[in-house]
Amino acid sequence: PPPPPPPPPPHPTTPPLFFFFFFFFFPPPPPPPPPAAPPPAARARARARGGATDAGSTDAGSAGAGLNLIVIGGRGCGKSSVCRRLAAADKRFKHMSLDDLIVYEAGGASIPAIVDERGWRGFRELEFEVCVKAGRAFDGFALIDAGGGVVTDLDENGEEVFSQRKVDALKAKGGVIVFLDRDVDYLIERIAGDSNRPDLNASKSFREIMERRLPWYKKAADFIVDGGGNDANERPLVKKKRLASTIAAYYYAQSGVEPLADQWFQLDVGKRN
Repeated sequence: PPPPPPPPPPHPTTPPLFFFFFFFFFPPPPPPPPPAAPPPAARARARARGGATDAGSTDAGSAGAGLNLIVIGGRGCGKSSVCRRLAAADKRFKHMSLDDLIVYEAGGASIPAIVDERGWRGFRELEFEVCVKAGRAFDGFALIDAGGGVVTDLDENGEEVFSQRKVDALKAKGGVIVFLDRDVDYLIERIAGDSNRPDLNASKSFREIMERRLPWYKKAADFIVDGGGNDANERPLVKKKRLASTIAAYYYAQSGVEPLADQWFQLDVGKRN
């Protein structure tokens, strides 16, 4: 008998052209974009009595990392008291006094004794060395109570000039500088008769020196807190607890860290005015 006919070809599968038109009209979705970088921590902005002024941008560090906090201001402005309040309320702060560190580095000699022995130029050099050590001591939460002349160096004629090197040293590991601005009359009253504060200049008054330093404090600062101190010219004295609250609110906002649950700071101080 004749051989059986060959089996019919299998039913053709989906033609290749179908895939071409399918992917032409219905292309696969594009891959998702990479996640956006988180925005920098919001900077605290407040301008009012007992409030503060944002003094400019700062490359202080990434959010959540914690920053170092440096408080500057003239003699008698209350830096040490405010820093003690900050350190007592947030135990993460490591409080350092530059004056205490200078005394330690000088073998226990008092500030007046160091100035008598080395002169103001030698004292400023020692102060710079201490700024370098303090600025590098911690990667975050260092709380540095800086001396009144930390923004100054001496030129070849012995005149004070702005000290960029000390500002840079204090911020070496990422930090923000807060200037506690008080009325000069308040400062004069506060330091009167204090034997632990040697004369800054034999030919210039304390008022003249503070007026010369004021723009340097502002230049160094990332944040300026108005502490007032003179009711006669509409700058009433601001309580230290409120000053500490203002500085804390700025610090937490700038660094991106959360305050402790049991802190007493009034962190909305900038929103009340």
